Amino acid sequence: MTLLEEIAQLLHDLGVGTYTPNTAGGTIFLTALPTSPDRCMAVARYGAGEADSRLPYDEISIQIRCRGSAVDARQAEQDAQNVYDALHGLENRELAGGTWLALAVGIQSGPVYIGRDQNGRHEYVVNFRAEISRSTPNRSE
Repeated sequence: MTLLEEIAQLLHDLGVGTYTPNTAGGTIFLTALPTSPDRCMAVARYGAGEADSRLPYDEISIQIRCRGSAVDARQAEQDAQNVYDALHGLENRELAGGTWLALAVGIQSGPVYIGRDQNGRHEYVVNFRAEISRSTPNRSE
């Protein structure tokens, strides 16, 4: 299970959307937003700090992009706020694939409006710094 899959499953478990990894449908997607449905979110990783070469600890950056309808921006903003409320300050939790989430911290103090997509649908993002621990072949606990 990839780290993005673990985060998507976590969002599902926290009740902010539906992640269905092996079937069509759901509202939580990995990396990019699909063309439909209008109301959905995507979980992506982006640049972060240097990793420790010996300890099984990483500080990662995660972005959740929320999209709503073209009619009302409040839908996407509320979805993004729900993600922020569910993740900001979450700590000491084992994720579905065995990764240990030590702490998730919102980088901004809430959702950030990024405009409309090519179909006029409103979009917001929330960005997080997450401290995780997981063993790799060259690092162990």
